Amino acid sequence: MATKTRAYGKRVNDNIVLQLERLNIRSPQKASQGEERRPPRIAYENPERTPERPKFKKNKKHRKSLIFDQCDNIKIVSVDSKTWRHLNLLTCLSEVSTAVLDFADWFRVWTSHCNFIKIAQGTYGAVFRIESKAEPGTFTIGKLMPLRAPSGFGSKTKEFTAPGAGHNEVLLLSRLDELPGFVQFRKAEILQGAVPAVLQAASAEFDAAHGDDITTWWTRACSNATQLWLFLEMTDAGTDLEAVITNQVQFRPKTLNPQALTILEIRDIFWQVASALALAEQRFEFEHRDLHLGNICLTLAKDIVSDSGHALWTNKASILVTIIDYTLSRACVSSSVKSPTYSDLEKDPALFEGSGLPQYDVYRDMRSELEGNWASYRPRTNVLWLHHLLATLLENADTYRGPEQNQLARDLADLKQWMSESSEDKTLRNAQDVVRYCERNGHNGPPEVERAGE
Repeated sequence: MATKTRAYGKRVNDNIVLQLERLNIRSPQKASQGEERRPPRIAYENPERTPERPKFKKNKKHRKSLIFDQCDNIKIVSVDSKTWRHLNLLTCLSEVSTAVLDFADWFRVWTSHCNFIKIAQGTYGAVFRIESKAEPGTFTIGKLMPLRAPSGFGSKTKEFTAPGAGHNEVLLLSRLDELPGFVQFRKAEILQGAVPAVLQAASAEFDAAHGDDITTWWTRACSNATQLWLFLEMTDAGTDLEAVITNQVQFRPKTLNPQALTILEIRDIFWQVASALALAEQRFEFEHRDLHLGNICLTLAKDIVSDSGHALWTNKASILVTIIDYTLSRACVSSSVKSPTYSDLEKDPALFEGSGLPQYDVYRDMRSELEGNWASYRPRTNVLWLHHLLATLLENADTYRGPEQNQLARDLADLKQWMSESSEDKTLRNAQDVVRYCERNGHNGPPEVERAGE
């Protein structure tokens, strides 16, 4: 069953060509001098000085934190000048708290208002769905990542996030959320301390249930009293596509085949992902570079479920799609800095050595396309991931169809074949080319998409 979520603004996904024309975007490198300059780096004269209590400002009304009114009650930790300098790339961002918060006290404030449930464990962080106690059914998502220390324990652990990488992810989250199809960012906080026992227990329960190895970075970091953490809060984007495909969750209410996606749903998912990538290419020269099924989230769209719990098919898209996790992404998101934000994946050779899943072939194909230059803009990487997405969706499609759905299935299979052939001869340059092809051939989805409850 679809999760009830609070509505935070309205998203409309109309004709992609009109959206691209409305943007009228200048190149990030040509932005005027007065636009969005990065705040200066912070220097503290006293090595042990505790800064003033941070100002937790709301970026936008519809994106305030679930416990915004309680932030001033959290204890601040005093850290030495070496640590401040180490964290400078994070604290220079207006979206990040300007002080290090005590993890135990931070968790006490949060759990007095919310319940934490672990929903995912990634290579670089753990993800929690957080529900308000005052408003059951109102959720937010928290991503908790251990930060590398300036020296000593955790300073060279590759699973720990370097402050520079954290800077990139916060910057991408805060800029991309203005576009439809990308997760909405709320705030970021830096914490220090061991993970509270309640949170460790919840994590161990999740790891045991999902067969994950708990002797990973999480276990090593949890008991360290000086461990630094980056906590990212964002809106709840729903259920990840991988969990839907593998039947880990029942995503929808009663349908003819609740375990498989219908061909109409496949069209909606593919069209929205392609549209979002095309807009992000135009606006930010964006490449996701890690768009596997776990980084695509789904929620049922407005007015799609009847009072009896059955799906209703209307002229609107049945599913709302959100793209998440920009850890490996590349984009030009700062008007004051000409160089792009990106991750040098050559530093993680294990990423290209995986086997058993088609997504590992995409990583290797990306590497061939980039030729080791991960700062360069090669939006064909988005095409590689779109082809992977469509192929996987069609492999898991519901086989119960009427005549119109059978024709749509053939059209989507032709689209997949065209993408494969065009990728090989490199005539397909980016997601915008895919969108234009879909527009010309009628493969695009319904004109409007709305989040449930809006």
